[in-house]
Amino acid sequence: MMGYRDDGTCPMLAAGRCTIYRERPQTCRDYDCRVFAAAGIDAGGDDKHVINERVRAWQFTYPTDDDRRAHDAVQLAAAFIRDRSSSFPGGRAPTAPTGIAVLAIKAYTIFLDAPSLGNEAETARAIVAASREFDARHG
Repeated sequence: MMGYRDDGTCPMLAAGRCTIYRERPQTCRDYDCRVFAAAGIDAGGDDKHVINERVRAWQFTYPTDDDRRAHDAVQLAAAFIRDRSSSFPGGRAPTAPTGIAVLAIKAYTIFLDAPSLGNEAETARAIVAASREFDARHG
């Protein structure tokens, strides 16, 4: 198991970049905990306590105010998806942390102007539409 620095960062990062990307451990290939940190949610329950500790240790820096706003929007999207799943068409929204985080990243743009959001059902439909648009663009 690979440790981490006192500040919670991966010891294989240098100047914000992975120095072992091509040779990275299988765990890093299979499981990218940054998605949970970006969404501001844990990776799961007590069975994921080690990953949750790492997720909580991540600290973000923002080169611009727009970058800060985008990250805030991802977290707002994740909270909406997690807390208002019944607002989604057919009451169907991801309930597992990975699904919530990925959908939040796909649809965060609709939360950039949070005060202009409509009712919960409209917001949920907008999230679904944004996810479909993301998938169409990134195939």
